[in-house]
Amino acid sequence: MSYLHLNQPQVVSNVDKLVRGTLSNKLGFEEIRNRLNDLYHPFMNTLDEELGYSETANAFIYSTNSIVGDSYPCDVFWDHDKTQFFIDRLSYYENAIDVKDNLWRDQEIANKAELEIYIRELINHYSKLLFVYVDLKYTREESHLVDIETFHAHMNHMRDLIGNKKTCFEHLQGYAWALEQGDKNDGLHCHLLLIYDGSKRQNDYYLGKEVGEKWRHITDGVGTYYNWNTSSNKWKYDQQNLLGMGMIYRNNSLEVENAVRTASYLTKPEKSGQQLKALTPNMRTFGHGTYRNTNRRGLPPIAK
Repeated sequence: MSYLHLNQPQVVSNVDKLVRGTLSNKLGFEEIRNRLNDLYHPFMNTLDEELGYSETANAFIYSTNSIVGDSYPCDVFWDHDKTQFFIDRLSYYENAIDVKDNLWRDQEIANKAELEIYIRELINHYSKLLFVYVDLKYTREESHLVDIETFHAHMNHMRDLIGNKKTCFEHLQGYAWALEQGDKNDGLHCHLLLIYDGSKRQNDYYLGKEVGEKWRHITDGVGTYYNWNTSSNKWKYDQQNLLGMGMIYRNNSLEVENAVRTASYLTKPEKSGQQLKALTPNMRTFGHGTYRNTNRRGLPPIAK
């Protein structure tokens, strides 16, 4: 497989898979050698010192640098001996990778607990809330044009619109988002939860569609989206007593618990393969709104 047409996030993701596959002995020697020859040049060609990389990518950099020295990436060919050196050197970094993986899982567990508190606070405060879920992503044909800096800029624009609470974000009372990278297709995407005042907003499918179209506009047509709040999706989950989107009533305990459970999908520790492999400086991959704020009606003033 050639990786020359892939962009920076996709190449780094494939490096992550190579490193993990090598350390877990899931890849044979020839497969490792072939992937090294396919990935080394494009990875080094997209390497950016301004970005923060995953521990697997750092292990790849340190291991290969110790073998090829100052050689230009385009001049490097991974023969039998170099490949064996790579496998041997990579093992030095296995513990550091495990430590970072555990830290990431611990953070996801903390995020999950924090998000549940936030969701329950909102539900307890309003008699009914409208939960809207939209996945923001990129078209398969154009995703190779999007690097992590562009994704970050697009998300900043979207968060600014959410914060302004105009048009399709009017009467928004809460929100949460999580940035991920597809485990299978390496695509960058965002899981977005929007929570509206149920006494002011009712048409959840329409709102999801409008938010998705905002994303298309922000990305100049490179972006696409999936609106979870379709009638068919809600019917399917309702048949299983698992419906946690659409209108959620505070006095309906099943709906409340389903809403909390559904929201927790944004923070699943078992989705370790979907964490971002390269990040811009100070880039956050998870966030939510603030329950106690000066605009929240019915709350006592925030002490200064």
